[in-house]
Amino acid sequence: QYLARTGDSVIGQVIFRGSEGYRVDIGTATTANLDALAFEGATKRNKPNLKVGSLVYARISLAHKDMETELECLNPTTGKAEGYGELKGGILADNLDINKCKSLLEKNSPFMNTLMQGFGFPFELATAMNGKIWISAPSTSQTISVYRTIMKADKDGLESLNDEWFADIED
Repeated sequence: QYLARTGDSVIGQVIFRGSEGYRVDIGTATTANLDALAFEGATKRNKPNLKVGSLVYARISLAHKDMETELECLNPTTGKAEGYGELKGGILADNLDINKCKSLLEKNSPFMNTLMQGFGFPFELATAMNGKIWISAPSTSQTISVYRTIMKADKDGLESLNDEWFADIED
């Protein structure tokens, strides 16, 4: 089970929608709170319209054992979304090794470099410290190819992603 830490980027699913915000399942023992104003440009009159079941990429703004975990969908320094917010389309790879997720977030990540060199098409990843990765590519089959590759690397190790593996993947 994931242990929330302030500053971590996480992917969660909206499980309750209230007038002031949302309850989000991020894989911890309790749900996290996401205030409706914790988004870039949000005001009392202009709030995001997330539905129950929506996926969000968020930053943990408060994590303490005696308090409710708080999320925000913006960089607190700049006030900009910078990739945080609702994740639309794509698919979710879940229950991944947290160390593999960390390795994708590293600068010049060998894992990310392998993925980028292996595929001949663009794709988007939202990598979270709670063992989740959201994947989106131009087509459904390409999205599934990236998903299968990430799941293989998670199970069999990065070295399993050789030229033969990528040759068998459809573009």
